[in-house]
Amino acid sequence: METGWHEKCRSGGVSRTVAALAGALMIFGLLVGAANAGGLNAQPSNGLNITGANADALPQSSAATPENSWLSGLHVSGYLSQTFGMWQNPSALRNFTTSRNNLATSRTLLQVDENYQLNDNNSFFAREWFVYEPPYAFNSANGIGMYGNEFYNQYNVRDAWWENKTGPLTTYIGNQIVVWGQSLAFRVGDVVNPQDTTWAFGFANLEQSRIPQWMIHPILNLPQFGPFTSNFLEGILIPRLQPMWNSCDYADHRYDGECNVNAGSVNNGFPGGVGFDPAGRFSEHLATFRYMPPNTAIAFGSTLPPYIPAGLPMQFSRLVGSPLSNAFYYCKNLGSGAQPFNPVPAKLQRACNLSGGFPSVGQWKIPASTVANWDEGLRFHTLVGPAELTAFYYNDWSLYPNTYWVQYTGQFRNKFAPLQQVGVTGDMPLPVPESLSEYLPLVGRAEAVYANHQGVNTWDVVGNPDGVRFTDTLNWMVAADIDQAYAPWLTSTGNLSANVEVNDFITLDGANSMMEAFGPYTGGALVPEANIKNNVSALFNLGTSWMWEDIAPAWTMVFNPKGRTFLLFPSLVLNPPWTKKYFVKLQAIEVLGGDPYAQQAGGGFKGESMLTAQLQYNFNLL
Repeated sequence: METGWHEKCRSGGVSRTVAALAGALMIFGLLVGAANAGGLNAQPSNGLNITGANADALPQSSAATPENSWLSGLHVSGYLSQTFGMWQNPSALRNFTTSRNNLATSRTLLQVDENYQLNDNNSFFAREWFVYEPPYAFNSANGIGMYGNEFYNQYNVRDAWWENKTGPLTTYIGNQIVVWGQSLAFRVGDVVNPQDTTWAFGFANLEQSRIPQWMIHPILNLPQFGPFTSNFLEGILIPRLQPMWNSCDYADHRYDGECNVNAGSVNNGFPGGVGFDPAGRFSEHLATFRYMPPNTAIAFGSTLPPYIPAGLPMQFSRLVGSPLSNAFYYCKNLGSGAQPFNPVPAKLQRACNLSGGFPSVGQWKIPASTVANWDEGLRFHTLVGPAELTAFYYNDWSLYPNTYWVQYTGQFRNKFAPLQQVGVTGDMPLPVPESLSEYLPLVGRAEAVYANHQGVNTWDVVGNPDGVRFTDTLNWMVAADIDQAYAPWLTSTGNLSANVEVNDFITLDGANSMMEAFGPYTGGALVPEANIKNNVSALFNLGTSWMWEDIAPAWTMVFNPKGRTFLLFPSLVLNPPWTKKYFVKLQAIEVLGGDPYAQQAGGGFKGESMLTAQLQYNFNLL
């Protein structure tokens, strides 16, 4: 575990909180946006943004009395879900596996929630997940069945926290999910919880992919002052001790010795699941042919032409990426002296110590579980007229690692960098003429997050011999929603909801030498192409219902100009008219575009289009 240079960057993190928050408050009034929007994973409506249970879901008459049983405050609910998915064209996955099995997923999930109201001031919440997935031919054909075919199963407590109310202070302690952002599809202000994408496309199920974190989470209600009403100050203190007992047995041994310590504090599942060679079922494509920057061709001299031909193993294209290629420039025993256009000065070239093998990555260097490495956050919430506004500061670590070359060796280390983030969010009803307000109840939303010191792998081997350079970033989103609009021309037993979001992730210190990064928050990438200066994406979602939500179709899509990439998620939910306890959801996941290597655009998922059917039964036991 890492305790070195990172510690110096982290010292004084808490003391910077107040100053950074003050700076955020100066700019958060520039952004306004919308309240809850229907159709996708809308955020909780009680303003605290704690997923799972909240006070609104608990029994209202919960005070303990002598004549009541101790079970009177207990409420047990949940659901049983079965999802089947079939690849639409298995032969399109030939870059990933020799399997031609159509089965993409078969996931059985039992979720059980317990709300227990001890008294007016104390309550408990717990959520368990029981997940089973069968062995997949996709994994077995790749030779990673021993890892992949048991990797997705879970039998664990997902959330578990205690809520205490003392005067104006409400405190949550335990394993929690806290959502600060308002975007339905993009991670902008949603900076607290890392993601686990081992079992699904991360963008296809953002809510369930969040990894709960053990934390202390106080919320202090503040009095009204001037035009500012509904004021509260929210804090977060997250230790690095975040065990991950499931989804930790990676084929590349990245978390060996850390699963029971801190593996749950960073994103999991990338790239694609259980290993690199080959990638998991939901991995993105990596380039198997493409014109590379000049140093790629130089790195292999006359061994390869200045491009990687189609048909070579994907592992070969990874080998030439930064920082792996850096060793070929600096190490004479890897051929640096034989390269005619080596940008590294001869005096810096020498025989490298390759005794540990080449390349050797080893265990990933997650920040150590020390107090200096804890994550701290502070968020201020207020209402100004119809506008709901927040500003926050978050002192944490990057969720993706960068790969550093240990110079003059065959060793490479995946490390996570310290990160400072300042964000603002806002939402308010948009002014609409009275004659249209009944039909177009428009709501606007906006949020923006500035982050410093994000690492990105680079081709600049002379200026950055370890293969990593840093940049500040700005991630922003604006949106408009039509929430539960009256549409008699469409349906007399339902309504109409629509959402439009535009997201732009800006690399403020971008350079052509940078490799394309994954996005928030960011870490190096394995795709050898220049970083996108402005990565723009747009979400459109339209949903309605008939027969009082017994028939509920929805059209959801994400568009990115890079490669003209479209991610389509049309769905249809069917409820029997006599109950809402169970339903079936039919969905297609379509990836269309002209660039199958556009990581940030989503084009890297080309070939993984599928059809899914989900059957779910909801229950209340107590």
